[in-house]
Amino acid sequence: MDRLVLSSPAKINLGLWVGRKRADGFHDIVTIIAPVELADTIAISRTRTGIEVSCDSAEVPSGPGNLAHKAAAAFMQAARVNAGCRIRIRKRIPVGGGLGGGSSNAATVLAGLNRLFGRPLSPRRLRLIAASLGSDVPAFLVSGPCIARGRGEKLRRIRLPRLEVLLCFPGFPVATAWAYAELDRLRGAGRGLTWPVISPKLLRAALRRNEPDQVAAQLRNSFEPAVFRRHPALGRARELLLRHGALAASLSGSGSTVYGLVRTKGWKDPMATLARNRFHCVKTSTQ
Repeated sequence: MDRLVLSSPAKINLGLWVGRKRADGFHDIVTIIAPVELADTIAISRTRTGIEVSCDSAEVPSGPGNLAHKAAAAFMQAARVNAGCRIRIRKRIPVGGGLGGGSSNAATVLAGLNRLFGRPLSPRRLRLIAASLGSDVPAFLVSGPCIARGRGEKLRRIRLPRLEVLLCFPGFPVATAWAYAELDRLRGAGRGLTWPVISPKLLRAALRRNEPDQVAAQLRNSFEPAVFRRHPALGRARELLLRHGALAASLSGSGSTVYGLVRTKGWKDPMATLARNRFHCVKTSTQ
C-alpha cells in the first residue's frame, strides 16, 4: 500500500466545563467530544524521503507550520521509518471555529501513517504522540464520541444517539489562547461565571428522553461569557437557534462556531435569518 485517502472529521463539544489554570499551565476540562459528518479529506502517499504537506486553503500553513506536518515528523521519529510522505489536505472544516480541524488532521495523519507503514506503533504509543501535539488530538483517535477529562487526554468512549446538528460559522476565528486567557482574567476579577461540572451521564439520559431543559443545562460552555462579551453576534446566533426551535444550542470549544441540536421535523429553520446576520450554516449529524 503506497497511498491512502482518509476522512478527517470535525467535532462539537457537547458541554464544556473549564476549571482553573493548573500549575503546569493547562486547565482541567470535562466535555463530551462528538465527531460530526463535516470533514476534511486527507491524501497520504509514501515517498522516498522527507515530509511534504500542502493544503488547498490559504488560511492553513503548508510545510512545517502545519500540525499535520508535526504529526508526521513525530511519527517518523517514533517509528524509525526510513522513508518519507506527501500529505494533501482538502479543507472543509472552518479554521479557528472550535471544531478541531487541525487536531483532527494531526490525528488522521498519525493513524494513516501507522497503516501505511504496517502499524509499527501501538494504539497507546499513538495516543502519547497525539497528546504531545495538542490536548484535542487524542480524542480523534477514538473514532467516536468520548468523554474527555484532565487537559483532554483522559478519554472514555461512550454511546450517544445520532444527533442532527446545525453549525453556524460567523466568518471569523476565535483564538483558543485568547479565550483561555480572557476566561482566567474575568474569573480573577470575579466576573467569570463558573457553572458546576457537567454530567455526561445526565446529558446522555436527557438526549435519550428528549428533555430540552436538561439537555440545555448540560450543554453549558465555560467560554461563553468571555467569548459572547467580545463577540455578541455569537450570542445572538445562539438565541436565534433556540427561538427557532433547536433542542439546545451552544458554543463549540472556544468558538467561533455556534451549533444547535435540531429536530428533523417540527421546527422553524433559522438558516435564512442567520444568513442575514452573516452566518454561514451547514446541516450535519454526529457520527
